[in-house]
Amino acid sequence: GICIRRSVKCPRPMQNNRMVLDAACGQQAAFYKSAANKFDLSRGIAMKKITDILDKIFHYLTALSFGLVSICVLVQVITRYTPGISAPWTDEMTRLFFMYTIMFGAPMAIKYSEYAVIDIVTNNMHGPFRHIINILDYVFICVVGVAGTKQAHIFWKTGLRTVSTSLRINMGIFYLVPVGIFALTSVYCVSGIIREILEMGKGEE
Repeated sequence: GICIRRSVKCPRPMQNNRMVLDAACGQQAAFYKSAANKFDLSRGIAMKKITDILDKIFHYLTALSFGLVSICVLVQVITRYTPGISAPWTDEMTRLFFMYTIMFGAPMAIKYSEYAVIDIVTNNMHGPFRHIINILDYVFICVVGVAGTKQAHIFWKTGLRTVSTSLRINMGIFYLVPVGIFALTSVYCVSGIIREILEMGKGEE
């Protein structure tokens, strides 16, 4: 019989080295990608915990301030129609607590988009373009907030030199409200920008 031998080509050493190098690079890339995903996840969870704590604090402070406004108004109405009883301080206290209610509620309006906005355009957008529009919106509000904080701080320093008429307290307590509104709004806008960037990186709409 006739025997036919088939020649088997053995891989060259350089091909073996290249295969090993490609496998090592693939494993390293997978490791870095997994580590990056874990880092983004942990960073997102940490930021969410911080914002959740701040949300609860502002919710409670807003409810407390508004409750004090209601009490002051009630006392003002009762004393107005009760002979021999006068409470002139209720007018200033009502304004003070109402101003602080607005200050504590402003960050919540930014987070939940409860401010005046025309969303007919963004509702029809999807993908990264919608996140970019939201980021630009936050950036504009943040710039206005930073500029407003600077001007409100000057206004607040002016109020430190005067006292209120009825309560006889420093007017800086009243003039602190615009500083808080602009500053807290800017902080929550920065948080919104980070949230939009993370969502855009994950491919969420």
